[in-house]
Amino acid sequence: MKAKKIMAMAMASAMILSLTACGGSSSDSSSKGDSSSSDSKTTVSVVEPNKDAANTEKTDETLTIGLSSEPSSLYGAAVGKTENEEQIIGNAMLDSLVKINYSTNEVEPSLATDWEWTDDTHLKFTLRDDVTMSDGTPLVADDVVYTCNNIWVAQNTTNDTGKYIVGATADDEHTVTIEFNTTAPDFVKMLSWVSFGIVSEDEVNAAGGLEKVSTNPVIGCGPYKFKERKNGQSVTLERNDNYWDKDYAGYYKEIVFTFTSDAAAREMAVESGDADIAYDMPVSQAATYTENDSVNTTIYDFGQTTHLWYNMGDNAGATKDEKVREAIDKALDFDAIAQVGTAGFGEASLSYWNPSCDYYTENYTKEERAVDVDGAKELLDEAGYGDGVEITVLGLQDNTPVLTVMQANLAEAGITLKIDTPDTAQFVEDAFGGNYDLICVGDMPAIRTPATVMTFLSKLNVEGPGMVIGGPKWTSDEFDSTISELISESDIDKATELATKLDEMVKDETICSNLYSEMKASVYAKDLKGYNTIERGYVDVTGFYE
Repeated sequence: MKAKKIMAMAMASAMILSLTACGGSSSDSSSKGDSSSSDSKTTVSVVEPNKDAANTEKTDETLTIGLSSEPSSLYGAAVGKTENEEQIIGNAMLDSLVKINYSTNEVEPSLATDWEWTDDTHLKFTLRDDVTMSDGTPLVADDVVYTCNNIWVAQNTTNDTGKYIVGATADDEHTVTIEFNTTAPDFVKMLSWVSFGIVSEDEVNAAGGLEKVSTNPVIGCGPYKFKERKNGQSVTLERNDNYWDKDYAGYYKEIVFTFTSDAAAREMAVESGDADIAYDMPVSQAATYTENDSVNTTIYDFGQTTHLWYNMGDNAGATKDEKVREAIDKALDFDAIAQVGTAGFGEASLSYWNPSCDYYTENYTKEERAVDVDGAKELLDEAGYGDGVEITVLGLQDNTPVLTVMQANLAEAGITLKIDTPDTAQFVEDAFGGNYDLICVGDMPAIRTPATVMTFLSKLNVEGPGMVIGGPKWTSDEFDSTISELISESDIDKATELATKLDEMVKDETICSNLYSEMKASVYAKDLKGYNTIERGYVDVTGFYE
């Protein structure tokens, strides 16, 4: 295990050194990313998710999944929480009204067989009549009303689960209408997320109430049921043999989640046979296993683009000057940054929007993204910083390799970049408060809701209680109104026009620099099939088979 960790660190360090040595040139015509020619790339084997056929068999075997940390809750919505690991576990236990097929990106029926918008803010669902909850009672509209009103809204008023929902009413036993407080046709897609899984009031009461059900989730009607939790060690689920979807076959009788923060240890557990999946590996580390014939490696874009935001708010220093922002943008080697940020599996972004968006268009050319150190120096001189300027970038420790590349790039133009990577709690405090010049933060706008589309430039978040982590700490009426139009537009061609307009607005004022699509990575057993994903690129543990 120690040898594997040393090798991974050595590869990451070598990549950074080679790229920072070549990052930036004083020539106006220098090409970004010349240090990493595609001809020199090693052939690797990476499995693409959401491609295998569905399983058709059931066995008495156990699937073991290594996660990086243990969630504090196993049903976070009950107590107003959302944790990555909790979402992965909860997806196996809870079904939502609809689901998204991530092979086609289409919304499909789940607990609801049909749905329609009766007006701009009311969404009516027709429920299945053959679903049994964990306590043996049938699913009815009152269960959806209870989940919506008492959990999504009452427990989650300040987060994305409940912030945009007014409430639900039962029209009859199998029909329910959910009311939203703003217009967004993609809210139906949002309701596929794990946080919107349906439970019944009787289940919650039997578990001892919302607080207790959050750690003892004997609830839901999903393909697996909660069995036991050993604090600090594992969580075990068992197959729901009364699952309503008769087309689904759960290959594994039990699914066991273990928790190990050491990524190399998670991978070694796969190689030794103690685990089947090492989930959420650092991409640079996962890349070292792509030529390992004893395991499968998957590295994939999950719809999030990383942006380098320039502080333009009340706490802003030099970055409040548009010429300084443009100078930084010109000095950056975007190809080199993407090479390090994605371990060579992604490319520099040519748009604010992620390519997974159905309204995506490229708004930059590769020529526009070329390094222009002379141009950067000229702009700095015009801004009064001809002798150089010192700025600070705020990031998490995982961002250090990318920030180090930026540091070398900017030094070529006379910009001294101080890298600040505090612990997570301090990072969040500083990011909320705008205590930075630059910050790397991404978003996932594929689903057009107020929770996902340019949240960093929404007035609610910049000026109100919904303030987001990072961003420019600035916006305008035009940005805010155009974002709202994009969210509410049902016609995809018109949505594309609005998205292009917003991209141009960001570009014209250099509000951020678009970096690359972020990647997720996992290593798993060679004979395992069925690596599928759900929202935010989380792994769907219910589809694996041998």
